[in-house]
Amino acid sequence: MKQLRNFLFILVSLVSLNCFSQSPKINDWVGEGIKYHDQGEYEKAISYYKKALGIDENSSLVNYEIAYSYLGSKDYKNAVKYSKKVIKLKEGHELSAYITYGNALDMMGKANKAIKMYEKAIKDYDNYLLYYNHAFACLNSNHLDKAYTSAIKAINKKSSHASSHLILSKIMEKKGSRVKAMLPLYFFLLIEPNSERAAIEYQTLRAYMNHGISRTNDKTINIQVPSDNDPSFGAAEMMISMSKVSSSLDENKNKTDLELFADTNKKVLGILGELKKDNKGFWWDFYVPFFNGLVKEDLITAYSYYISLSMGDKAVNWIDENKVEFEKFKNYLGN
Repeated sequence: MKQLRNFLFILVSLVSLNCFSQSPKINDWVGEGIKYHDQGEYEKAISYYKKALGIDENSSLVNYEIAYSYLGSKDYKNAVKYSKKVIKLKEGHELSAYITYGNALDMMGKANKAIKMYEKAIKDYDNYLLYYNHAFACLNSNHLDKAYTSAIKAINKKSSHASSHLILSKIMEKKGSRVKAMLPLYFFLLIEPNSERAAIEYQTLRAYMNHGISRTNDKTINIQVPSDNDPSFGAAEMMISMSKVSSSLDENKNKTDLELFADTNKKVLGILGELKKDNKGFWWDFYVPFFNGLVKEDLITAYSYYISLSMGDKAVNWIDENKVEFEKFKNYLGN
């Protein structure tokens, strides 16, 4: 939520300066409110915003800030109340208010109302956070096609927004496409490799690799390749399964888990690069070229350890011991 706070505060800062100039006291109280909000002390934040509203009850800034703190305190009815007032005033902060309003509706279990509200806002604001939140609400309501469209739009608007890639992965999981669930997850972990949710999603990625693989005994491994409604990804599906089997061969028995993980990534992402010449569209034009570039530049091992940082010392130690290779990886990302 703090990431959203930073974005929204920057978004409204210019208008905020005008409001602050009208009353230094409002400036002080809003500043105190923001400080307490960011510390998670929402009730204290709200008390300061109420003081500011006592001076100017029609301040769009103050009404937005109090709505946002009510959202944080899980008082969703008041979050809706003050967000609606900001939107009605039409004096700034409407985009921020729409996002807070929609989040509150979604948390109240009114996902369909949230979806309609986001769709209304999208007509006026071509913003990645609106698309992301619309995708989130649609996913929760099982409107998968709508969710998919908005997630793609969010990524196209701001490819560095980690949550947009994560929501696309969840959408594709529900649609039953393993490879298409993995690709945005690979990208999510690139942006956010070492957070609490990264640790969870890293395990999700590894579970995708094991899906359909079972062992009858020490010598027999059963493979069931998941079906995919997009046949262009069939070869990649097979490669995932075969890579898991190859990890049990004698030639690989002395490799570590992370070494085998890097090997699988190289094979899967490499085969997608080979398939690109016969395919086009978002997946083939956004994800596949980037990851195939890592394969071609021999950087997939560094990448694999980097996205494994949430797993602790093994990944960290490899990076420390392979600084030259890791520096090449960093430089590649910076180009």
